Amino acid sequence: MKANDYTAQKYEFAEAKERQFRAGKYYMLLYIARGSSYFTTGDQMRLLGTEDMLVMKPGEKVTMHAGSGKYRHRILELRVLPDCLRELSGEGVRLDEGFSFVPYRVTVVHADSRESMLIKNLALELSEAGTQEPCYGDALYERNLLSMLLILTLRACVGADRVHKSRSRRHVMMDDIFVYIREHLTEDLTLADLEREFFVSRYHICREFKRLTGQTPHAYIVKARLDLCRKYIGQGKPVSEVYRLGGFGGYNHFFRAFKKEYGMTPMQYYRSLRPDVPAALRQAETSAESSMGQ
Repeated sequence: MKANDYTAQKYEFAEAKERQFRAGKYYMLLYIARGSSYFTTGDQMRLLGTEDMLVMKPGEKVTMHAGSGKYRHRILELRVLPDCLRELSGEGVRLDEGFSFVPYRVTVVHADSRESMLIKNLALELSEAGTQEPCYGDALYERNLLSMLLILTLRACVGADRVHKSRSRRHVMMDDIFVYIREHLTEDLTLADLEREFFVSRYHICREFKRLTGQTPHAYIVKARLDLCRKYIGQGKPVSEVYRLGGFGGYNHFFRAFKKEYGMTPMQYYRSLRPDVPAALRQAETSAESSMGQ
């Protein structure tokens, strides 16, 4: 194999953070080694739990959003050039054709527990290969590690539809709930609404939400509304209007949630984006915020 035929890296990032991954000219495989998160690409949003995989074809990009949790999220990234896939192929096994036949540009693969453990260990070993002291047979060892990892990934892709159907009611239901929340974010959203809409108990929704995201439904909705409000503030909309546009019923709730999440008041954030505002006007804005927060 030639230099840059493939790259293997390990990323760790904290909750409430996001990171963009671009495939470029490579096939990209992301293995979720620890933590729960979700990714967005275009209008698509999907949940990712520990031991899930994300398969991306060349030219694609996704943004990973880490959920809340006790531990830092760990993602193992593998990029492989199409030429490298052809070089690693053998008689009757065309790795390049295997990945080109994956039906989606970006897809989530749920492997079984045995495959997931093997894939994670191989990906971790590859990500650390370049940091270790040279050993006998390094090149052959590395080549075989990569070949085994790619074969296991394709096996998981082949069985993904079957595995997904056998486990999917939970996943599909939760994916649908996330889409529903996004589409009704600025409306009054309660657990009772979700219970009626999806014909499942609020207790099950809370349990699955916590398991998959590390957050309660309420905490997730508040955070999503705050992100929307912050976007509106960045567009220059008045703070006195932003909380209504973002779906908050009252300014006090918006004020407390914003300060808790970002460590500053909405007006302070607004002013941080407008350093050219005269001091007198800043003082007037601060007074206005104080009166609204009372």
